[in-house]
Amino acid sequence: MLSITLALVLSATPAPAVESWAKKACPLPKKEPQSNVEYKAQEGARAECLKKAMNKALDKVIVPLKKKDAANYKAWMGLQADYNRWVADACAAVEEAYWVDTATGERSMGTGYGSAEMQCRQGQYAWRGFYADAWARNDWQAITKALDEYAKVAPKHQELLAKFTEQAKAAAERAPAQVEQSDTPMQKLSKSDWKDYNDRLDRAASAPKTLAERQCALVPKAPATCADSFRASLFSQMDLSEVMGRPSEG
Repeated sequence: MLSITLALVLSATPAPAVESWAKKACPLPKKEPQSNVEYKAQEGARAECLKKAMNKALDKVIVPLKKKDAANYKAWMGLQADYNRWVADACAAVEEAYWVDTATGERSMGTGYGSAEMQCRQGQYAWRGFYADAWARNDWQAITKALDEYAKVAPKHQELLAKFTEQAKAAAERAPAQVEQSDTPMQKLSKSDWKDYNDRLDRAASAPKTLAERQCALVPKAPATCADSFRASLFSQMDLSEVMGRPSEG
């Protein structure tokens, strides 16, 4: 079960300027949550607020292009649509990682379900909004500094994601073809269940490379390191350290 304490760990960000932007756009709740249900509701509301703030910042960059640069306008619109789809996959994958046990092949459920996904979405929307806002102001120094800060944690996050994916695929190999439906919060997963989850993990891990290349194609005088740096910034929000550090429930 994802507790309030654990969910709070997920809210940390390695880029202070991005966190400041997010707090200004969508202030943190003043009321302390009294339960996982209340906490999840607060996190969901803030994720939606940050998504709106992100879209508002993106409009500053994209809308002016509609009349003066149709090709770039189309490129930005397509990129953002694919980015949104990737965030949905990536953050859902992070959420599920907290509820599946790759050792036992089981999935649990509880009132905290959804908290990790909302935290992940907040991080992604905040970074994307900050990035667009800085772009609109031509503040490339701010973007570079944030990218450097994300780069410090991204390698570890990518390593943990790769290890978890390996474990999930091994669990799929061991899983039965069919399972009986459980009337408890614990449910054994079938090969089909694991396939759906592993397909999503693969999409979450592979898409950042293409997204980064497409983003950097739009950056004026992009440095040679642009794609690698931007790719790392996307992985920096996918933190599975708590998942990989917990003992097996099996």
